[in-house]
Amino acid sequence: MLKTIIMDFDGLIVDTEVVWYHIYVEWFRREKGYDLSVQEFLTCVGSNSEDLFRKLDAEGIMVDRDAFAKDTFAQFIEQSSRLPAKPGVEDFLKQAHANGLSVALATSSSRKKPTVHLERLGLLPYFDLLVTAEDVERIKPHPDLFLKAAEKLGCTPEECLVVEDSLNGLLAGLNAHMRVLVVPNEVTKYCQFDGQYRLCNSLADVNVAQLIAEF
Repeated sequence: MLKTIIMDFDGLIVDTEVVWYHIYVEWFRREKGYDLSVQEFLTCVGSNSEDLFRKLDAEGIMVDRDAFAKDTFAQFIEQSSRLPAKPGVEDFLKQAHANGLSVALATSSSRKKPTVHLERLGLLPYFDLLVTAEDVERIKPHPDLFLKAAEKLGCTPEECLVVEDSLNGLLAGLNAHMRVLVVPNEVTKYCQFDGQYRLCNSLADVNVAQLIAEF
């Protein structure tokens, strides 16, 4: 029986991943003379940038983490500050609550970013719980974020549906022994997804009552 929806934030609720991708590509081209591929960028989508930076360090493309953050963070804030919610997000959240489901956010980001955006978009009241990188020892692809959300809401993994846009998010959901609905964005559509419960192009295509009936 489905009791809880656990949603990612970046790239699923707000299309921040596309913003970050263009910022990364521009920074590496300008500062390193390096053309970062979308497949390389995908290693940090749904998780954090350290896996990508370590890989590039090993290839001789040394990244000063502090300099990167200083050069890019303000640009990201400015470019993402007016982003709308993705199509279907608000209706999906309304459907979830109308059908008696609890809804949690589980993100590898720190708490401030999703909170600011959810408040700006008027979506924060739809969430019963926010679980962020500040609440767990390990982020995605580890299952900790999703397991913490289930524990806090009093649900078993079998009673949860994870909604994700990235491969790291899918892996985290599978590692938590939860079913995962994957909704790729314009960056993560290049991932090779495997093992998901369902895959759809947009949350606008999802009927929550039907999900519950078929779960």
